[in-house]
Amino acid sequence: MIIVSGCSEDEPEMLPTDDDTNEPVTTEIRAFIFGHSLIVHEPPRIPTPSDETSVPHWMASLADHADLGYSVAGQYGFLQQHDDLPPIAQWGFDIVEPAWDSDNETFAEADFNTVLLTPANFIQYQASDENYFNGDVSPVGATLTIHDWVNDQEEGITFYIYENWPDMAPYIEGEFPLQEELAPYHEITQGEFHDWWIDYHDHLVTARPEDDIRMIPVGPIIAEILTETDLVNIPVEELYEDDAPHGRPTIYFLAGLITYMAMYEAESPSDYQIPNTVHSLVSENYEEVVDLIWDELNAFDFENGESRVW
Repeated sequence: MIIVSGCSEDEPEMLPTDDDTNEPVTTEIRAFIFGHSLIVHEPPRIPTPSDETSVPHWMASLADHADLGYSVAGQYGFLQQHDDLPPIAQWGFDIVEPAWDSDNETFAEADFNTVLLTPANFIQYQASDENYFNGDVSPVGATLTIHDWVNDQEEGITFYIYENWPDMAPYIEGEFPLQEELAPYHEITQGEFHDWWIDYHDHLVTARPEDDIRMIPVGPIIAEILTETDLVNIPVEELYEDDAPHGRPTIYFLAGLITYMAMYEAESPSDYQIPNTVHSLVSENYEEVVDLIWDELNAFDFENGESRVW
């Protein structure tokens, strides 16, 4: 189980029981995403719509099937660009309802209730409160600048940190991973890489203890799915496009599935039909995958002086 270090040793409050696991805490998410290509990727070389290599696409598809509302706006960048505020609505999707027209209304007028933010996946070689090598701000400092600006625009926004997965290049031989290199990579994702995110989230919560700052351990949960279920048999080239690593639709579907369940606080629809752009082993093991995600989200605590879950 992925447990945040340093949390209360008390038994954590759990997510809903089996009787009400599909009753979401909200029926409408209006999200702004400060993101990059591990959330929204436009692949140059694979024969699939780019929307299927994006988290918002799968969030919207799952939400629509569950008769829930989901709309989104977002922009590309790393934290050093994102803290140059205000943001703009840069993205558009085929099936996702847009949440904001930044040319004609202010951020505050868009009535967002959720923000999703992710740092780069290649900065974990130094602590999250140390300044970037080429700047005068740290990941923690840039995030707090964004968080505080958002709070000034709209009170009561839930602020989610999207924990992605690490740059693969330092851990593999050559330009693309061999199948046998995946297990050590996933171990790093669940180990030292995840530790950096725990520390990062702890700094944020300590700095703003009255605010609702949550973290979704997307990368570590994907790593567990790809090592502890039959999905371990998916060929590496059907998971990743390169060593960045940008994913194929299967990776972004899993990321969207985890994010959906964390943000709505509900299991994904049991009768959801996964399209064939996602590897067939996901569909064949869908119930097990959903159960694993749900168990991990239940076990995940937050460092803020008490046990907290989604």
